Amino acid sequence: MRRDLVYFYDRPLGAVFDAFVQAANRKFGKNCKIEQNRTISFALNYSFKYNMNGGSVTARFMPYQNGTAVNLRYSIVQLFGARYKAHAQDLTMFVNGLLQTAGSLIQLDVQQFLAYEQQAGPSGPVFVQSAQNPYIPQQQMQQPMPPQAVPPQAVPPQGSISCSQCGAVNNARAKFCVRCGREMQQSFCPRCGAMPEGTEAFCVRCGNKLR
Repeated sequence: MRRDLVYFYDRPLGAVFDAFVQAANRKFGKNCKIEQNRTISFALNYSFKYNMNGGSVTARFMPYQNGTAVNLRYSIVQLFGARYKAHAQDLTMFVNGLLQTAGSLIQLDVQQFLAYEQQAGPSGPVFVQSAQNPYIPQQQMQQPMPPQAVPPQAVPPQGSISCSQCGAVNNARAKFCVRCGREMQQSFCPRCGAMPEGTEAFCVRCGNKLR
């Protein structure tokens, strides 16, 4: 027999998970298996109180409506007369005392818990919580591309200027390019290599006198 109960706690997932771990280890669990912030599984002993011949409980956790939803799945050997709801009530009462809040039974399909487990990675994704879909992963925002580094402007050796037509390096005092013969007009600042905007007398970058 397999039965599911779902509880809601208005507490963060980590706190609710830890409270159920304490309950399982201190009172209700046997051979407890833990997957951090995901699932807790433990065996059920024969119990006259709950009319059970054995079985197991798996508790699944996921964020839900600014709190945490917990699915208790009972897999019980004995079908007739098993009081799994009484066991769940005692288990959650113990957890309520640890959390100082009462969990409430809600209607929630177990497939939502399974979908959450499939989507959650090793550290879990970021979730946008809502009543309609409490576990939709937040869409990763497109990270802007870092600005491309602008290569530094080629600076001719100090005391030289480059020809604006062919790029040949000329002496700063040259009147004509040594390669193409173009008249040199101080196209670049001889000190820092900056290109003047027009007929400036001084370099706008370093203040060097151009004319």
